[in-house]
Amino acid sequence: MSSTLTISHQLTPMARTSPVLLSVPVVLLIMAAISLVTIDYPLSHYVTTHASPDEVHRALRTIEPFGSPYGMAMILLAVLVITPERLRDVGRIGAIGIAGGLCAGFVKLLVCRARPNHFEFEHNQILDSFQGVLPLMSGGGNWQSFPSAHTATAVAFAVALAHQFPRARWLCYSLAALVGLQRIEDGQHFASDVLVGAAVGWTVARSVIFIWQDIATKKREKPSRRTSSAAITSSSEYPTFSP
Repeated sequence: MSSTLTISHQLTPMARTSPVLLSVPVVLLIMAAISLVTIDYPLSHYVTTHASPDEVHRALRTIEPFGSPYGMAMILLAVLVITPERLRDVGRIGAIGIAGGLCAGFVKLLVCRARPNHFEFEHNQILDSFQGVLPLMSGGGNWQSFPSAHTATAVAFAVALAHQFPRARWLCYSLAALVGLQRIEDGQHFASDVLVGAAVGWTVARSVIFIWQDIATKKREKPSRRTSSAAITSSSEYPTFSP
């Protein structure tokens, strides 16, 4: 009886993943919709016509690589040097970050939206920033504002890092948020682009982690069925991706 209770308790981290997986992206998408009709126009109009203080601009530019493959590579290299035994986990963290950016890049091919620094605010309304669907690569980078791939990469990377290093989760999430802020401050994205990018990154990261945990749990359960229920109690570990 006690072993059965232990098994149920050990599986609860996966059970808790589903509500979080759904609720956070939904909230972000609702915020993006509100942003689109409220602050997208005035905020991006202001940042494209007023220069930020040099200290703020330089600080945000310093943090921006957290949402790029180069920045991720440097951080993961440092993690690997400190904990060489976690080579597999380091590789998976990097893969999750890249997957978040790639998924956002795919959405860019479906929706054409002008970047704030190439949008004529004086002669257009905010919905005029959208110029159609399925542009693929024809519009060029100036028309790939939606969503923010940097933010998607940073959020996916932050979720993966926080999963492996829970004590650093608020640092990871704060850096991802600052990456999104930098994209707005630099005139590269509207606020709604950043929020949708964050939703994409979170969804990709949590989905991949959920799948890997599910696979790992099934692998642990197979030998336990052939031996004894006590083996299940001692075999489950979180937050590792795999056994």
